[in-house]
Amino acid sequence: MRSVSLIRRRTHGFTLIELLVVIAIIAILIALLLPAVQQAREAARRTQCKNNLKNIALAFHNYHDTYNLFPPGYIAAIPDHNTRSALTLILPYIEQANLYNSIDPHVPMFMGPGGYNPTVQQANTNAAAQVLTVFLCPSNVANPTDDYMYPAGAFGGGFPAANCVWKGGRTDYCGTSGVRGVFSNLAYNNNPGGDREGALRAAGPGGSNSNFRDFTDGTSNTFLIGERTGGSKLYYKKQVQSALPAVLGLTNGGSWSDAIAFEHWLQGSLYNGSGNGGPCAINCTNIRGNGFHSFHDGGAQFAMADGAVRFISENIAQSTFAGLITRKKGEVLGEF
Repeated sequence: MRSVSLIRRRTHGFTLIELLVVIAIIAILIALLLPAVQQAREAARRTQCKNNLKNIALAFHNYHDTYNLFPPGYIAAIPDHNTRSALTLILPYIEQANLYNSIDPHVPMFMGPGGYNPTVQQANTNAAAQVLTVFLCPSNVANPTDDYMYPAGAFGGGFPAANCVWKGGRTDYCGTSGVRGVFSNLAYNNNPGGDREGALRAAGPGGSNSNFRDFTDGTSNTFLIGERTGGSKLYYKKQVQSALPAVLGLTNGGSWSDAIAFEHWLQGSLYNGSGNGGPCAINCTNIRGNGFHSFHDGGAQFAMADGAVRFISENIAQSTFAGLITRKKGEVLGEF
């Protein structure tokens, strides 16, 4: 009886081969499911990124309702060193009124130039280091804070008098300042001419003259702000280019407090991301002036001046993309 009982028990177990087969099947199922899980996560991140852009566009509209104009893309007052970007100016409209009120608008948001109350100046730099999730695309996993710099002689010369470095919170959204250089020539068949400025202009402390009536191309046909991977890392495609000079990353306009985040006149790049000028506008590089950039496959997201958010293919025609940047050049756009 005992021997029969033992035999019966053994027949209920798994052989080694059966166990290996089960493990192999589980591994195959995981391999099949993993891409789907990753795609679902990226879809969620892309949706959050879209919501961020929607909230930023709404903030610009609320600012316009208050002042009857959009904020300047950036302020660079000489010799006061009063620099800040449009994202700094819309803080009250993204539920950051306390942070906005902590910033003295007459004192730089970085340490460097003398003559200011150091306590006030430090408070401004502390504000600049704040991380605001509304300015971060979740598909970008880079550090939320990084070092940034204004080199000596920035903003037309004499401002500031020496290199100024500060730690700032990252922004993955930047201005669509205008079209120039090689990309402009390609888009307009070597005859660019006309007004090729984007939605938001640079201005002194008095503000900008950009408001809804200036968008004669139509607010639904004009970019307000777009994705450009922030931080101090420079990318060709999705690869960090550590061989490029570090100063290029420090001065790339990757912080929400950085005025030059909105000094982004597009000249394009080559399709591999290199070159100062070329046919590629999206996802070839995040170098300021050379391209918009995201970690979304196939394109990047842009908030239009009417508040809508559009996903723009990286294969868009140069003429169409240039027409979407300019606000009053008079291009006739088809579907995009």
